[in-house]
Amino acid sequence: MNDPQQVETEKEKLPARFRRLVYINFIEPLVMSRHPPAFDALGVSLGLVIGFVIPLGGHLLVLALLRVFFRFNYFVAAGFTLVINPLNAIPLYYGYYWLGSIILGKSILINFQVFQNTMNPIMDKSYFWEYLSAFLDLGWEILIRWLTAAVLIAVVFGIAGYALTYRIQKRRCKRAAQIMGMKYEEFLEHLQQRAPGDNA
Repeated sequence: MNDPQQVETEKEKLPARFRRLVYINFIEPLVMSRHPPAFDALGVSLGLVIGFVIPLGGHLLVLALLRVFFRFNYFVAAGFTLVINPLNAIPLYYGYYWLGSIILGKSILINFQVFQNTMNPIMDKSYFWEYLSAFLDLGWEILIRWLTAAVLIAVVFGIAGYALTYRIQKRRCKRAAQIMGMKYEEFLEHLQQRAPGDNA
């Protein structure tokens, strides 16, 4: 049998683990960044958009494709795609279905339990292409509602994420420039002189 004291200790460790995961995936890449504010802000924005719109398993693949066309902080973007993850995907995806139904003026025909039972086998797929194929098999009636809500949420959070990150990173860069005895514009030029291929 499990020792009750040990179980209690494990429960106490959960918030600390969560805080550490948040710090490692969301905060540390921004704090440690040596890039201009717009570079980081675009990373956050794209990470949120991809996280909310692209089904699980395809986040990093889509980011890699976008990296061909845009310069952004890939590691920051990858961290922010984790807004949707295997732990919260089913409740959030049902929320998409529910919100999309309301936006489109359609009746909510599926309750959460039925949706969860439908999604569980999909979540167990090992490869993204299997997952995507099974996800698309949910049918147009579910997918159109899901996509409507997903795009709306992605646009709102993508814009907000860009604006907030740009503001925070600009303030951080201004402080760094002051410490180095440089003007903010000079400091930005210094950051932009990084190797052209350095998109990290």
